[in-house]
Amino acid sequence: MSSAQSDRFPWIGKAVVGIYAIFALIPLYWMVNTMLKPLDLIGTVPPTYFPTEVTLDPIIWVLTTTRATDAILNSLIIAGGTTILSVILGALAGYAFSRFESRIDPGNHVSFWLLSTRMFPPVAVVIPMFFIFGWFGLRDSHLGLILLYLTFNLPLTTWLMRDFFNKIPFSFEEAAYIDGYSRFATFRKVIFPLVQPGLVATALLAWVFAWNEFIFAWIIAGNDVNTYTTIIPTLFQSNQVQWNIIMAMGFIVSLPPALILIIFRDRIVEGMTLGFSDL
Repeated sequence: MSSAQSDRFPWIGKAVVGIYAIFALIPLYWMVNTMLKPLDLIGTVPPTYFPTEVTLDPIIWVLTTTRATDAILNSLIIAGGTTILSVILGALAGYAFSRFESRIDPGNHVSFWLLSTRMFPPVAVVIPMFFIFGWFGLRDSHLGLILLYLTFNLPLTTWLMRDFFNKIPFSFEEAAYIDGYSRFATFRKVIFPLVQPGLVATALLAWVFAWNEFIFAWIIAGNDVNTYTTIIPTLFQSNQVQWNIIMAMGFIVSLPPALILIIFRDRIVEGMTLGFSDL
């Protein structure tokens, strides 16, 4: 379809976006619908599409119970710590792979090996990790989970940052060297401002992966440090699943990534499109 034809039917694009938005919001609606119901009204046949009795007890339970609030706080600490480390180390490694590839990785073997660590299933290494972290006293600790999450976030951030650095012409750095800038000053004053949108997008992806991680947290966490992902599967009352509390916790823990996406949406879009349209 040509641009002239597309201008004649602007409603087609809006209709497609509207249908997709409705489709994407259905799970969120059902989550809210379930968390506002009493437990005995959940799972009825036929289902109730609107809560006939509204209760805020599930939300109050999540916000006031130490078990739930501690788990959410632990997730924030672990995801934040992992993101900071993975972005800093990934940016440095990505810059090295981008600018010194002929010296440190002439055949792309090291960078591909780094990426390959994202390809194998986590269950293949979770048992060895359990014993290794136990030997070093890192099991059931914030530091242990931060370092463990770093193992699968660092390859992601390294590869993303390498691509972002590759989009910056090396002539920019050469011009800075001619002006008397050191390598560190060049990185700080010239390269970093250009790659900042990509850095924000990379940080968000790393944070979301750490925020939603389950397998490693389930195996490595214990009684002292639990993430919210390990609390949700344990929400039972006798033989009945507490679906309203599960949905309430799911709704609350979905707010931080949603708020981050809204606040940094411009940076994220700019970073995911490589953000260098002006170069």
